[in-house]
Amino acid sequence: MTNKTFNYTRIMKTQSIIALFITALLVVACGQQPEGVEAKKAELTEAKAQMAELKAQIATLEKEIRIEDPDFMKTTETAVMVTSIAADKSEFHHQIQVRGAVMSRTNINISSEVMGQLKELNVKEGQQVRKGQIIAVIDSESIEKSIDEVNTKLEFATTVYEKRDRLWKKNIGTEIDYLTAKNDKESLENQLETLNTQLAKTKIKSPLTGTIENVPVKSGEIIQPGNPIAFLVSNADMYITAEVSETFIGDFKKGDAVSVTIPSLDESFDSSISSIGKVINEGSRTFTIEVKLPRVEAFMKTNLVATLNLTDYKANDAIVIPSRIIQEDINGNFIYLIDNNKAKKVHVELGLSYDNKTQVIAGLSGGESIVDKGNRAVGDGTALNIQN
Repeated sequence: MTNKTFNYTRIMKTQSIIALFITALLVVACGQQPEGVEAKKAELTEAKAQMAELKAQIATLEKEIRIEDPDFMKTTETAVMVTSIAADKSEFHHQIQVRGAVMSRTNINISSEVMGQLKELNVKEGQQVRKGQIIAVIDSESIEKSIDEVNTKLEFATTVYEKRDRLWKKNIGTEIDYLTAKNDKESLENQLETLNTQLAKTKIKSPLTGTIENVPVKSGEIIQPGNPIAFLVSNADMYITAEVSETFIGDFKKGDAVSVTIPSLDESFDSSISSIGKVINEGSRTFTIEVKLPRVEAFMKTNLVATLNLTDYKANDAIVIPSRIIQEDINGNFIYLIDNNKAKKVHVELGLSYDNKTQVIAGLSGGESIVDKGNRAVGDGTALNIQN
């Protein structure tokens, strides 16, 4: 018989003796009449002494057994159920979001270059017009009469000049007469050209293809040069513009990808930066960027609000973990690694966070197994039951 078996037997016998002793006391208490208080006190004292001796014997035996069997009477530790994730390396990017608006370089006020009464108004609000289409006509009666008068004078001056020219070629007449006739003819030709130009300007044409947004005048009104007749909205050169904080100077360049959302239309698309401003707004401390706008009819609305997502940081081989598993103590941020099915507390240095993910700058080398769900219920050294 081994010492371990012998010790177990001794403990069992000792515990049996204690049980028999307690039973005997109960029998005596129930079956015999007490012989007085003093006798009972003596019996109690003797019983306590025997009990103390037995307890000391049990403690000695337990100590001896633990030396030979370290697992004897150890409490089995309950493992905490958790899930795990791997600290893999992957691409990580950080974005900022700014608000922009759809703008156009070809939205213009169409106005008259000559003064006169508005004789015809051929457009109305919301109407589509083509480049070169006549949208209004100014009364040109006085100009037409002037043209008729000049034409008459020009016919006479041309006749005089032709005669003077024939005589001059035959050396008849003076040079002054010839030059005067020539000058009169050419002056009237220039005058006629000017009047025809003015006549053409009485027909106001659309300089671009687009939509008439506003018509602030009515037929019959007297129009002055420069007075707007119609506001034309054209989609010939439209773009998105936004103001970005000077904090991000140098983070973007022409051609960078941009994710664009039009909230009112519930539409999204990918585009790129077409230009970056060189001037900082003194009041708002921002600089301007422009983003290309696809030629989609629904987007061709000036001042339409757009949301731009711009990537200001990107790493191709970054250690990225879910932001939810990061905890903090007096020493900084930490997570729990899984080491031999036990939790190991590791402090980490963090970078930027985006889309519920955070880059780890230091503390992990990549590939480690990390406690995910259940991480708030464990501590350093806690036994783990991993249930992925």
